Amino acid sequence: LLRAPAAAGGGALFGPSALGACLAEQRRFFPKLAKKKDLIRTWKIRPGDQVQINSGKEKNNVGEVLMVDHKRNMVKVKNLNLRKVRDEEGNYKMIEKKIHYSNCALIDPVYGTPTRVGLTFTEEGDAIRLSYHSGQVIPWPDAPKDRRKEPAEQLEGPKDTPPEQALKKTYDYKADAEAIRLARLVMAKFNYR
Repeated sequence: LLRAPAAAGGGALFGPSALGACLAEQRRFFPKLAKKKDLIRTWKIRPGDQVQINSGKEKNNVGEVLMVDHKRNMVKVKNLNLRKVRDEEGNYKMIEKKIHYSNCALIDPVYGTPTRVGLTFTEEGDAIRLSYHSGQVIPWPDAPKDRRKEPAEQLEGPKDTPPEQALKKTYDYKADAEAIRLARLVMAKFNYR
């Protein structure tokens, strides 16, 4: 707890209401991070998927997923859950706010209705999404062009070890065999009681 200044009452402690008022001044403009036990392990929604919102003011609306936030279990859907925000110039614009993962359902490509999704894995280890509604495969969306990862070109620097030198055998077991044998004999007396 915090101590009050001496002029205000001579060292009295602030109560819980005063402490809450101090913390209220520190406003947060973003959702909390999800606890480790609440994080979703297998995400079945990716950017580019069509989802329907099942609850809230945007209920029954369909949109495309713009981004996913794995640390908060939230997704941002295009043109849904809009808020008015003022930018640096003083102009107002509408931006999408995040929606919880559990409030979104993937759209079945066959029937065009929301469906639950199951994951199965191929022999190569690739994940395939299956619709529980129609039983058909729901293809993964293509990654947006700005998020596609191209392999970075590797440049050799002054501290890089050449492969020939790294693979060169530098330890000779035969030379140390006698030292290892003697160490085992010395340690053997400690192993027996």
